Amino acid sequence: MFTKKSHADVKKSTAKLQDCKKDSASRLRHLRMILDNVELEESKSLFETNYSHVYFILYDTFIQAEANLKQKVHKAHREELDGSLWLLEKILCLLPELLARRWQCHSLSRIMAKLLHLGNSPKLRREGVRYFLLWYQTLGENAPNYVHAMYADLIPGLIVPQKGVAGPDTEFSASDFLTHPNMKADGGMASVFHDNAFSHPVQSSELVALLPPSSSEKSAPPDPRDGLEVLLNSMVHTAACLRWRDNRAQKDHKAFAFLLQRFMDVFLPVFSPGFDVSCSIYSPRLDLPVMRSINKKEEVMASCVVVLINWVSRFTHERLLSNRLDCTLHIEDVDHVRLLGYQQGLIVRDVFYVSRENINFVHEVYRQAFLLNFTSKPQIEAIRTAIAVYRDWMTGETPPPFLLEPNDDPPPQSTAGGTPRSQRLRTPSYVGAMAGSKDQLAIRAGRQNVLQVFVTNAANVFLVNTANLNICFPTRTRTYRSTPLEEQTEICKKVLNVYRTMVMNTEMDSRTWEQLLLVLLQVTSVVLHQNNHHSTPSGGSKSATLGGILGSAIFQTLIVTWIRAHTKVPVNVQLWEKFLNVLQSLTHREELIVEWNKTMQTLTRVFSRYTYGISLLDLPLDRVAESRAEKRRRIGSVWQGSGSSSNANGSNAAAAAISQNRQRESLAESSSSRSEETSVQVPLTNHPRPHHQHSQSQGGQGSRPVPLTPMLSRSYSEGSLASAARNSRIRRRRAATPKPKPLQQPQLTENRTNPQDLRRAMSLDSLSRKGEEETDSYREGDNESGAGSRSPSPTASSGIEGGSIKDAQLQIDASLDDANSGSYGSGSGSVSGSGRRCIILGGSAEGWHPDSTSIMWKRMLGALGDVNRIPKAELHAQVFMHLLEMTQNLIKIKQNQGISTDNQSTPPPPVLVPPIGIVAPWCYGSLTLDRSFKKGKLWALQLLCSLAIQGAVGMQQLPLFYHALHQLLTGEDRDLIYAILKHLEGPRLLSLLLPGHTLLLLDLVHASAILLTSLEVSRNTPRAEVAALLGSLLCYPSSLLPRPVLQPSPQKFELMECPDLQDHILNIVLRCARREPSAKARCIALSQLGQWLLLKLSQPSSGSAASSRSNLFQQAVPHHKDVHPKETQVFNPRIKEVLQVLLQALQLKHHTIAMVAVDSLKLCAERGRQLAAIERVPQLIITALCKALEIQNVSKPKDSDKVVLTSLMLCLGEFCMAIPASLMLAPFNEKGDTLVLQVLRVLLQVASGAPRHERVKLTADDDFDMHIAHDDLQGDGRLPEASYQTSETIQVCITAIKLCAKAVSMHLVTHIGHFPMGIGASRLSSMVEEQDDIGSSGFGGQVEARRDSVELPSVVSAQNMQLFMLNSGLVASFIELPTLKLPGGGITAGLVTAEKQVRVLMRDLNGKACWDASILYSEPRKSEEAPPRTMPKIHHPQPLDSMVSSMVTHELQTPRHTLRHRPPGVLPVAKDMAPDLDQLDDMLAYIGHTSPECVAPTVSQLNAPSSNPISGNLEAQAISVILNQRLLEQEYVTHSAQAPSPALRHASSSSSLQQQDQRSIHSTTASFDSLPTRTEMPFQYCRLLFSHLGLAGWERRSRTHLLQRSEKLMRELRNVDLQKCRETHKMAVIYVAAGQEDKGSILRNTSGSSTYEMFVSALGWEIDLETHNGFLGGLPRQGCGATAPYYATPFLEVVYHVATRMPSDSSEAMLLKTRHLGNDEVHIVWSEHHRDYRRDILPTEFCDVLIVVYPLRNGLFRVTVNRKPEVPWFGPLANESVVSGACLATLIRATAINASRTKRAALPLYQQFYEERNRSLDSVSSRYKESTTFEDFASRIYNPMPLSTLGTLRESNASSSAAPLASALLDHNRASVKGWVQASIDSAPIMGLAPSASAGSTAAMEAATGMASASPRGPRKLGAPFKNVTKKHSLQQIVVGGGGSASGDTPPESPTLPQRRFK
Repeated sequence: MFTKKSHADVKKSTAKLQDCKKDSASRLRHLRMILDNVELEESKSLFETNYSHVYFILYDTFIQAEANLKQKVHKAHREELDGSLWLLEKILCLLPELLARRWQCHSLSRIMAKLLHLGNSPKLRREGVRYFLLWYQTLGENAPNYVHAMYADLIPGLIVPQKGVAGPDTEFSASDFLTHPNMKADGGMASVFHDNAFSHPVQSSELVALLPPSSSEKSAPPDPRDGLEVLLNSMVHTAACLRWRDNRAQKDHKAFAFLLQRFMDVFLPVFSPGFDVSCSIYSPRLDLPVMRSINKKEEVMASCVVVLINWVSRFTHERLLSNRLDCTLHIEDVDHVRLLGYQQGLIVRDVFYVSRENINFVHEVYRQAFLLNFTSKPQIEAIRTAIAVYRDWMTGETPPPFLLEPNDDPPPQSTAGGTPRSQRLRTPSYVGAMAGSKDQLAIRAGRQNVLQVFVTNAANVFLVNTANLNICFPTRTRTYRSTPLEEQTEICKKVLNVYRTMVMNTEMDSRTWEQLLLVLLQVTSVVLHQNNHHSTPSGGSKSATLGGILGSAIFQTLIVTWIRAHTKVPVNVQLWEKFLNVLQSLTHREELIVEWNKTMQTLTRVFSRYTYGISLLDLPLDRVAESRAEKRRRIGSVWQGSGSSSNANGSNAAAAAISQNRQRESLAESSSSRSEETSVQVPLTNHPRPHHQHSQSQGGQGSRPVPLTPMLSRSYSEGSLASAARNSRIRRRRAATPKPKPLQQPQLTENRTNPQDLRRAMSLDSLSRKGEEETDSYREGDNESGAGSRSPSPTASSGIEGGSIKDAQLQIDASLDDANSGSYGSGSGSVSGSGRRCIILGGSAEGWHPDSTSIMWKRMLGALGDVNRIPKAELHAQVFMHLLEMTQNLIKIKQNQGISTDNQSTPPPPVLVPPIGIVAPWCYGSLTLDRSFKKGKLWALQLLCSLAIQGAVGMQQLPLFYHALHQLLTGEDRDLIYAILKHLEGPRLLSLLLPGHTLLLLDLVHASAILLTSLEVSRNTPRAEVAALLGSLLCYPSSLLPRPVLQPSPQKFELMECPDLQDHILNIVLRCARREPSAKARCIALSQLGQWLLLKLSQPSSGSAASSRSNLFQQAVPHHKDVHPKETQVFNPRIKEVLQVLLQALQLKHHTIAMVAVDSLKLCAERGRQLAAIERVPQLIITALCKALEIQNVSKPKDSDKVVLTSLMLCLGEFCMAIPASLMLAPFNEKGDTLVLQVLRVLLQVASGAPRHERVKLTADDDFDMHIAHDDLQGDGRLPEASYQTSETIQVCITAIKLCAKAVSMHLVTHIGHFPMGIGASRLSSMVEEQDDIGSSGFGGQVEARRDSVELPSVVSAQNMQLFMLNSGLVASFIELPTLKLPGGGITAGLVTAEKQVRVLMRDLNGKACWDASILYSEPRKSEEAPPRTMPKIHHPQPLDSMVSSMVTHELQTPRHTLRHRPPGVLPVAKDMAPDLDQLDDMLAYIGHTSPECVAPTVSQLNAPSSNPISGNLEAQAISVILNQRLLEQEYVTHSAQAPSPALRHASSSSSLQQQDQRSIHSTTASFDSLPTRTEMPFQYCRLLFSHLGLAGWERRSRTHLLQRSEKLMRELRNVDLQKCRETHKMAVIYVAAGQEDKGSILRNTSGSSTYEMFVSALGWEIDLETHNGFLGGLPRQGCGATAPYYATPFLEVVYHVATRMPSDSSEAMLLKTRHLGNDEVHIVWSEHHRDYRRDILPTEFCDVLIVVYPLRNGLFRVTVNRKPEVPWFGPLANESVVSGACLATLIRATAINASRTKRAALPLYQQFYEERNRSLDSVSSRYKESTTFEDFASRIYNPMPLSTLGTLRESNASSSAAPLASALLDHNRASVKGWVQASIDSAPIMGLAPSASAGSTAAMEAATGMASASPRGPRKLGAPFKNVTKKHSLQQIVVGGGGSASGDTPPESPTLPQRRFK
């Protein structure tokens, strides 16, 4: 309480206050002091007690201040006035009960009138308004009329018509005074102020201004807006100021309600004549708004409406009020004034919401806001405010009471802060009164009514034309001023955003949906039609009208709302009619087309997902394709943290991310994210929560995340509906502002707070119009449906954030509730799963279902009506482009149905198939339009062609289809012709086998001729497709050619016969091959000509058998050169002409085309016999190839030149091998030149790098164009070329070219006329190795064991072998072996030969060759029955030449000088011998006759004597020496034959020495090789052959070298043997049966159809893997089947890995099969499945080329060739070919070989087979060449191993091991020859040859002596009888085996000193 002192002061002051003697000023001062020291209640009591004194003080001070102010305006006087006004306020506030009874009414009215005088200063007048309102609300309905009249004048400038009051408010009628309480005298009270003695009142003085405005305050005419603002604010400020004694809260509300009611009655009709008080939200009038015009007279009062709107919004805008309240509650020690202010605000709002009338008033105020006309900035802000208020009402946490449903319970009061915010400051009594009143329920209108009212009223912002207003509004940036149109656009965006929020997030009933649809229809039709009329289609017209700017957003909102409504509520059919009418009337607007397209894209995705269970954003084919994995991971990082892999774009494999919509890309760059794309997910499982969650990562649940269906949101339109600046403010504010929960979706908030979800799309105004510009042009190939997907255009959030105006996302396919069963993967069975029918079918199930999706998709497809009635050609074309994209999406759906997910089993075919051909009728209709719609017709044609290719043109449509094609193909518009030819994909039309398609063949040929003869070369000109089509027709079997065809004239439909169709086509293809400017088309034409040649050569026109087997496979088994059936054949006369074109193409400098020409020519090489039958064709081909080689052989070749040149040379080699050798060796000119000679000359020229001859073209054919104008192989299909050349790269290419020429020439020299050899085509090289037959001549099966694990040291140290390098690329091994036992005696059967034979192994670039040579001694004698006799021991053997044949079988006769000769063709045999017959001469004649290739060019016959190189004397001398020698030998033989001796057996020459030779001597007289006294060297015969071959001469010394024998050398030689001598290829052949589309079932096939088996057998011939000795392609000999197809030519080998040949009975076998097939670079697939084979069925990193063969019903075969981009172009088959069976296998094989070859050629650093082999040979020659002197060289020929091995041998002997070099170590003193031989026999060495007693000769003795002495000099001349002396040598005696005799004869003396040591 008060202190005693203050209490005493209050009492004193009260006494002074009541003292009437004191002046009023002091009494006022004491009153102030009292009020400062007492509570409000005491103040009120004080005033009520002393009310008369108080009022007197007021009046007196007021009059005094007024008088003083009239004299002079002074500060003290103003303070006096302020003091009296303070007291006036206290009286008004503290004495409401008195004032309510009109106490001092007249006096107060005078004071009020003076305060409200218009001449007062504004401040004083504002206070006067407040005082008046305090008084006026106290009086209430009790106020007299003049007070009401005063109220009506509160707003200056606003003339309110007075009702019942005439004159100003200062004039009063007499009756008023007479009835006044003070006038009643009987009461005993006299009037204080008036003289009542008079009968009339005192006349009042004139009212004047109390306080005129100061000079600083402007004196402007009164503005009603300011007065209204003062009035409204004062109404608020006076609320809750009156201190009523009881029921204060109720009276406060009642007082403000009175003021509000008076305001509505008095002022509202004046400044807002259109204010409709009858408007009610309880029974809303939903008349659709109409277009209105701007009336300038109304604009004056519009500013007052704006003030009212802003004032109402202060108390109805929930968010603003809540924020103010929060600020108050968070401040400690809140002062009373601020708290009162917020309490006043709540009172105002409570009054607004207290009755239906007031609520209707609020809504009507906002309706007036929507009716404003954008003519001033405040109006625009008022409209923004109204929109924000409604939006916050809909999304706020505590909705206003009128939003509650009438039947619902009130919401719970226990929210986060205790009581709701709106009720926290209310007094409990009022709260209880309001909550419990019936009015609270009565004011509930329900959300739907409010939504309907808002939807209807807000549409008014669209319906005013501001485009013509010439006004500018300032903005924050000084440089830019906005226009009313721009401001209206922003407002309209906001309205659309709220509409969208309603559509996506607000529950609406049927009536609300219908009203929204009606309003949107009205807005769409009026705005867009109005703008269409008011604007001209000039360049900037779109931005000059509201419809131009907002057209896209309006259409989008309308369409999406329409679709959403049908998933929520049933929609009236009449509405559909209106909708269709509106859209069809607006098809002239591009925005409609764009939005319709986006809608159809999204609906197609929804259609796909819910009807077919396929997500277009996550196609099964994209998931299984490994090539897409990286892209999905890369794109996935851009999206939210979603675990689904659905972000990959749906495009086919060939197009790999082709053509992302550029519009979308630009949006992606400028927008922070496209998070709305995946913002809502449809769970795979039945989730208990009723609302769908965001996608979240599922990675932790397993190895692969569960693919949730993505939310497909709308594509970006041309922008969103909020400005970018505002969005940036939103982002900055978001961190501090908690996001309100979305209405009706509390479950979503936990995910909505994800920061990634806070990203928004761009605004409409910040985007360029790229999409509109780009869709105008006829875009080729830009058909990807995923590119323009429907993402949120004006995006919307699930809720609206506080303080921000956010764009609303329109997700057509957002799932609606948990009753929706059409989730991803459910397919067609989802309807039965739900158990309810969808709403669109009259059921109750909301959301998307298969049936509702299908219906909506089809309805929206037809929403534009007949698209052929669209007036603008550009939009017509755009529509058909979008229809094509949609159709391609449907095709994707169809292709992705029934795809195996595990790749182990193929699912059954789908029940439902997409309606691909649904738009075909529109396409046919568009083709009948005039020329201005050409772009649309082009798109329609492409669509029709794609339908035809997909088989979607049924029998009923075929006549229309053919009719359209016939008219267009024979018409004049070339673009349409080109479009047909392009999109029918060439031969694809033929493989479709459409019924009756052959009728159009002549039309197609006619159109093709037009195209190919034109010089139009562009990307749209399908020259390659046309060339492929004509080529396929060219090779059609004659039985399948059509008989009647349509006559190619546009107006006629008549049939005609065309028997010469193929000749006509051939002419066109020939011209194409000669003069075609396009590289790809030229390639295809050349390939087709090659196929035609192959066909004509395979099927000669004669012979009835040819036609009968025209379509059968022909197996390509090579026959021996002598086995060829003789047929009389007549070939096509044009073969030579076609050949000449191909041969001319070889000279083209375009390397790819030259390569294709080479490949096409190689096809004919398989038909060499047939080519040889045509006159001069072989010579023509060989000559042309040689000339092409000369022309292409440039001085500085690149990689591509190398590829072309090597291909030319290999092709030349193939032809030389294919043409019969007789033709190749026959002279063709007067000089006697042969074709082989010509070929070898050119190859020598290339190999030696000799200068080229002058270029000469093949023929002087000027019709052949060597120039390519349009190189369409530039980016795809070109041969690889280095970006720059260096001298090193040039040199590498030159070396490779020379090496190829060398390899081909060597190949021809070796194999021409001899391929295939008797062992077959699988081997060109010998398989014999050095160690073969050395120690296993009698034991079979040991060779293979030794081959696998060879004992290299024993070979290295063998005495019977020597290795030479005859030149840098030729390694020769000479091996001396015992005579091999061959079945039947072999080629030497019946002849007397040495017991040793020489084997020569030659390794060169051409491979490995092996010769076995034997010395021929004699023919068998007639009397072979005589038993052999042992030879006598010869102590003194005579030196005899072992190469002279013995004549022991004939008696000595005098030589005849005249000899007889046999005919050249008769082989001289032993039984026909006669003394006068020269066997050798006849043999030479026979060889020269039967093998003319053996005859040297300079010699006419082999037996013709050559010119004498020496003089006649020398010749005579030599003859006499020979005759003397012969005589001596005959005598010796005679003498030896007469001496009896026991028969001797030949010692065995095998390394085991356990088997002896059982062959006895043929003659009764022992031959020379049976002499036991003859010593034999292990390398003797090799040395003889080496000498006879001329290799031992000095002149050969520079090229011939020894090789350093070592284990490394032998390994290198084995490596050389492993290098291939031919090109090798391995290919996979896979069989796909019908109904198989997965890896598991395909690989489990063990057999195929009969046609497939015939095809495989025709690819090559079967080989047995266990015994095959050729190329195996990595196949093991066991474990991958028993056989495999194999094919070989002289230059290549091919092995096919046939899947059906390999076992698949176990997992290991399947793994092995998969590895073999997967590692092949070329796959040949035979598919009998109805769908095309896909690469990803057998996923592999390889398979660079995929060739698929599809058998057709008519016996032909469709072939597709799919190559990876890095593989250059190859032939002969191009993609999409139709081939007959006659040449199918040949063409497939050739294409596969060329594919493999081309793929390898594109690899960097790839080396051909001859390069690898040459590198290995170079390695041998460079590493192991042994440099020796000639003496050492000659010595090593006699003795392959040096004597440095003696020490090794001693050690071996001491350890009782066999000496492997026993034959080289002769004891000079003690060991006899006989003992040596016996020791050799007994010791049985493991490896190395022990000599046998063979024929002694001088050469043999020389060899023995030279070996023993190892002298570097030559052997000395020996005398006839040797000395028989025994000499002792200090050289230690060597006894081999311990079996020698010391008394034996010794060999001749050594020419060297015995003490000399040898190393």
